Amino acid sequence: MIRLRISKHPSVAPQPAGLSAAFRPDRTALQTDAKPFPLWARGLLLYIFCFAVLSLLIFAAPGFFGTDDYYHARIATQIIEQGRLNLSFPWLPKTILSPERFTDHHLLYHLYIAPWAYTFGMAGAKLATVSITAGIFAATWVLLRGVGAQHAAFWTLALFGASVPFLYRLLMIRTQGASLLLLIITLHLLFTRRWRWLILVAFAYTWLYNGFVLIIAFAGLYAAATWTAEKRLAWQPVLYTALGVGLGLVINPYFPQNILFITDHLGAKVDIETSVRVGSEWYPYTTGALMANSGGALMALALGFLAPSFGGQRRDHIENTLLFTALLTLFMVFRSRRFIEYFPAFAVLFCAVVWGRSPVRLTEWLPTVFRSRWLVALGVAALMGIFSITTVSQVYQDAQASRSPDDLAGAATWLRENTPPGTFVFQTDWDDFTRLFYYNTSSTYLVGLDPTYLEIADPALWDRWVHITQGKVSSPAQVIWSEFGAAYIVSDAQHDRFIERANDDPNMELVYQDQYSYIWHLSEAATASSRE
Repeated sequence: MIRLRISKHPSVAPQPAGLSAAFRPDRTALQTDAKPFPLWARGLLLYIFCFAVLSLLIFAAPGFFGTDDYYHARIATQIIEQGRLNLSFPWLPKTILSPERFTDHHLLYHLYIAPWAYTFGMAGAKLATVSITAGIFAATWVLLRGVGAQHAAFWTLALFGASVPFLYRLLMIRTQGASLLLLIITLHLLFTRRWRWLILVAFAYTWLYNGFVLIIAFAGLYAAATWTAEKRLAWQPVLYTALGVGLGLVINPYFPQNILFITDHLGAKVDIETSVRVGSEWYPYTTGALMANSGGALMALALGFLAPSFGGQRRDHIENTLLFTALLTLFMVFRSRRFIEYFPAFAVLFCAVVWGRSPVRLTEWLPTVFRSRWLVALGVAALMGIFSITTVSQVYQDAQASRSPDDLAGAATWLRENTPPGTFVFQTDWDDFTRLFYYNTSSTYLVGLDPTYLEIADPALWDRWVHITQGKVSSPAQVIWSEFGAAYIVSDAQHDRFIERANDDPNMELVYQDQYSYIWHLSEAATASSRE
């Protein structure tokens, strides 16, 4: 008969008495030999997964996602081609970006993507962008783990379902993705009290983005959150970030012109209602549009607000900081849709920290039939999956439907191959500059990147340009030559009224046309009569 010997130690299972010790399971050995999956490997796998999904989206587009992407990709390559940080910029001589006034206010971003774009062209610029955006997901995971939020990977992947424009715009070749990445790193340094590192991060942020005041605001919100929760004044982060920003402004290849440019650039945006019509991204979403395209982010913010109602606990300084950053960036979105790159990330972070660190069980507040933890987890996962799949699918479709890279490529190539270097070109749309510049750095152009750049530099010339491009000048050739000094005019196919005027003017010769654009050359008669 085999007798079972019951161990008094609760963790040791009964062992048959007749078995040799050599064949008994060594539970201590089993526990020590079972090595957990390394933390760095989990983070790397998360990064690789996000990189793969984001690559699928960005390469679904035939070209770049946005108009300004072409400028950023090309100006980055100029850093390598010119071999200098303080670039020579002759391409917009009549604007506040004239050669003597030019400032690269996204210098650090251009330094990063330069080798990618220079080596691999458009594909390289896309890969550089994906590496940054995937880094946002990885930094979110690190932050959540650092503050003790459970299921950090789950909450990180929830970013995919937060907002359609959020995900779409993070895939543009623009600095906002890198800006968001540094802000999340800033929060991690604040929460882990590594405050002196803020000097370096703030310095880098100032070279990255001319909205550097945002990083100081985040430090201020952390100080306010700490005072609210603990009645403790955390002044050091504000001091260190301000010091880093100051150093970034002064230790700068463009100093002191960089400070003058900030005044010119942002001053024109303070009251956009009384200025010229700038890009649509400077205007806010309607309430309905924001709820439709960013429902996941708004729901996350609402759930974070509701969390104390389920347990009555007070928020600590970490939760308050994330709440304040979410509200600040939501206010920024209400002012301008260009800031949609920020709000969804901080709304999800706020919700993740509040619920991921809460001791309250949501199941305690549900009807008995729904109190299974697995049932609740399945429901939350299903909801997140629906938002994420819907968002990713919409971004994929929008990417496929984005503007063709061939748009204006033919006109730019013709100008490069048929006009002398430095030829000044008159455009009918300021938005066309980026594509013309991407394919042709040989010519110089009238206006680009932002309409206010010409309007600030020469208001009278701006007004004249508007009248001509709207077709209000019956014979534009002589005016274009005498007042602008341009012998070549390029127009996209959308300016019907101007095209009619140009074709009716005997002094304008149509020298190039495709489905996207037209190019005219002024006759000798037009230039001669103007000289007389």
